[in-house]
Amino acid sequence: MPKHLIESKIIINAPIQSVWKVLSNFDNYHQWNPFTPKIDIQNTIGSTIGLHVRLNPKSAKTILQKETLLAWEEGQRLEWGIQNSWFVQTIRIQRLTAIDAQTTEYYTSDAFKGPLTGVILLLYRQKIQIGFDDVCMGLKKETEGLQGKA
Repeated sequence: MPKHLIESKIIINAPIQSVWKVLSNFDNYHQWNPFTPKIDIQNTIGSTIGLHVRLNPKSAKTILQKETLLAWEEGQRLEWGIQNSWFVQTIRIQRLTAIDAQTTEYYTSDAFKGPLTGVILLLYRQKIQIGFDDVCMGLKKETEGLQGKA
């Protein structure tokens, strides 16, 4: 894994459309996403989004992280990041890939660059990795659970 990239992925036993439906329903993130239980977002490239991030999974406390929506490919991919900061820039990718008609791979990553990248990763890499792994499991459980009810 590259030094300045944090990533996680998981196989979900559900069609890509079902996974996208859960992933893009931001109003329900609190039901399955322990890392980012709330997102204030508009589907407009270049708009500011507010990520309410929980760095400690044992705490209800979140921090507000303001980022910019960079890409929205309906049914496949979301990207946002920190673009207007001199000390760190990021690109967060969430991507869905259909393995077959009933199986989807979810992949997420955050790439960091800038003069404070090393310090930020030293302080937060493990917490972000745990958060990304928790997002993968939460998305899998939520989507597969909804499939079971269908």
